[in-house]
Amino acid sequence: MSELGIFIDESGFLEKDNIKNTAVRDLYIVSFLFHNKSLSIGDDIYAFENYLIENQFKSHLPIHTMPLIRKQKPYSEMDRETRKKLFHHLFQFMRKLKIRHKTFVCDKKFCSNKQAIKQDLVAYIKQMIIDNYEYFKKFDEIVIYYDEGQDYLTKILKSAFEHSLSNIRFKENVCQEDYRLLQCADLVCSIELIIERKENNERIKAIEDFFKSTNKFYKNYVKAYKELEL
Repeated sequence: MSELGIFIDESGFLEKDNIKNTAVRDLYIVSFLFHNKSLSIGDDIYAFENYLIENQFKSHLPIHTMPLIRKQKPYSEMDRETRKKLFHHLFQFMRKLKIRHKTFVCDKKFCSNKQAIKQDLVAYIKQMIIDNYEYFKKFDEIVIYYDEGQDYLTKILKSAFEHSLSNIRFKENVCQEDYRLLQCADLVCSIELIIERKENNERIKAIEDFFKSTNKFYKNYVKAYKELEL
């Protein structure tokens, strides 16, 4: 039986942030990462975790990208070069597997309320399925992996996917620490957020300190990232 796994993560909240800096947009991002389960990734996960062991990390160290960039726990004791290597290896892991992705981006400053954002996200998912229907219909079953970090997003996902596809199943008891591909979905959210910030000249100190060169960020990551879009 053919199976497609869709790994989903989010950045931000539906509620508007009460930020005084009007030069920085208030973004809500949802990433969708697609894995054809007939393509085994066991050896790649083993190689990735072997890299962690060789560099004195625990083999199951989860990579949460924005805390990594911001030097927050559990990465607060790591220097910039070590954190950059972890970021780079997770990105290369996703790139090597040629995992496709799509990303919903909403600037909440232009949405009147939470309901408007929900409607935009539902419409985005439905259109994504319509645009790629030939791809989705190849699979006997489509399994959604989301850790239910936001109850309202769980409801939106179920409403949108179950309305558009009949072969949907939601994986229960999903934890990001248990799935490298969920960590890749988190990475997609972070890359999209950084692209949005940089393309709108929104300077975030932690991002600027981590990626010293904007040109290298686009050369090393953005080009390959865009090529993987579904």
